[in-house]
Amino acid sequence: MKLFLLAVVLAVLGSSNGKVFNKCELAKALDSNGIPRSQIPDWICLVENESHFDTTALNTKNKDGSWDYGMFQINNKYWCADQSKGANDCKMQCSALRDDDITDDIKCIKLIYKRHKFTAWVAWTKKCNGKKLPSVSECFK
Repeated sequence: MKLFLLAVVLAVLGSSNGKVFNKCELAKALDSNGIPRSQIPDWICLVENESHFDTTALNTKNKDGSWDYGMFQINNKYWCADQSKGANDCKMQCSALRDDDITDDIKCIKLIYKRHKFTAWVAWTKKCNGKKLPSVSECFK
């Protein structure tokens, strides 16, 4: 039984294809995927406070029972599909938000931003809005 549990744990850990980005890696990825440079400091602040740049981040503690996935903490109630819950407006599986390929995540955040701006994210509202934002100028030299 112990061997079986160890195998399950190793399989789960081994199947993780996440990544922890650094600030400039993320800034460049956002830029190359069409995020305006003027918004990048806001996105960096948001990600720093939501997931600490970790694509495998998962928040299961929302009061309404919904979960937030990935670096941008995208919610399954509205934006992604997780066990047939939610509206899935981004037309993607929530699990895809937790891998090292953030191009689909960026496509989804563009839709969220188009509808709600940054106010869709509590961390941005509380920790970034009206506050000094991280500089990314060194990332584009």
